[in-house]
Amino acid sequence: MPLFVRSSMDARVLQRLRRRVQRGERLSEAELRRLRTAAEVAGNTALSITLGLALSNAGSDAEALSVLASAGRPGEPVASLARARALVRAGQLEDADRVLADAAAAHPRDVALRKARVLVALRRGDGSGAARHLAELRARAPADEEARALAEALAAGSGSSALEVLLDGAWEWFGKAGAWEHGGLRATWTEEEADADDVLAHVVPILADAAAPGLLSREGPAGLAVTYLSDGVALDAGAAPVSLEAVDRAAWRHLEEGAAEPRPVIVDRGQPRLSPEPLGLWALCEADGADGARLLTAEQRRRLFDVVGAGPYRVSLARPELALVAPLLDPSAVALLESVEPGAEGIRGRFALQPDGTLQRIGA
Repeated sequence: MPLFVRSSMDARVLQRLRRRVQRGERLSEAELRRLRTAAEVAGNTALSITLGLALSNAGSDAEALSVLASAGRPGEPVASLARARALVRAGQLEDADRVLADAAAAHPRDVALRKARVLVALRRGDGSGAARHLAELRARAPADEEARALAEALAAGSGSSALEVLLDGAWEWFGKAGAWEHGGLRATWTEEEADADDVLAHVVPILADAAAPGLLSREGPAGLAVTYLSDGVALDAGAAPVSLEAVDRAAWRHLEEGAAEPRPVIVDRGQPRLSPEPLGLWALCEADGADGARLLTAEQRRRLFDVVGAGPYRVSLARPELALVAPLLDPSAVALLESVEPGAEGIRGRFALQPDGTLQRIGA
């Protein structure tokens, strides 16, 4: 089967579906079928998580929990948050807290997991537990605005209003099941601030040969440009709600927080396909358009070292839906990489990635 079925679900369509799923929307049967097919074909963690959450939104709790249980490595923060959300939707609040507690123990510096524990404690009616988790959160992230707003609301005795603050912000992960009184705290945030928060919460960097006119961009490595997608939509320079520097920081931070798992690839008549065994050619295929940029992050290079071996690496950005990687000193793997047929929107050229993260163009 093809590594990525672009004809049925391209990166922008997928990003829009992800955003709708995060909001708790229920997908149509046709959309759910397309998402299921994409997840089965690509087999990456991000698609499995999206599928699991979509099933949860549709009320298919058992299947959702089964999909999410096998998504990502045990205790991985993003996968644990998704599984906890599905458990909350299924009414299994103690299990949700246990999943988050295990992940927080493995990743003590992850602020998102601690926020989620506050929410689950509130859902369980455990005020003392929520206060304890919040105190730990505030100690680790004293400047976090959501944590501050929640602390103020809880101190005022308006637990439901505090929960609404987070659910209307980053915590739409946990949906809005139940009736929660809106306490007015959200009304102190301007619409412009909400737009900026939304952009920064979902922005990722994209490598391009050149930035299209009007897009927010900066100079990138190897003569390339860096542009930005938020929720699958390219950011326009004139309409960006925050500065280029703020967008750039948030975009790269998102990639550093979640390295992709390299997948073994074989090439069949110019088309990359998943391979049941390693042949020397590997792909990052998270289907969000940012796989080329991921190669520049320290966390992703560590993952490449663990799975692929030591660099330097030959890199192909010729397909916009994935990034191909082969050890530079492995002639057969490099030959496989060079046999991939480029896509119309891909970046032409031969690239090398050095162990320090330097991307170099080594040929046309």
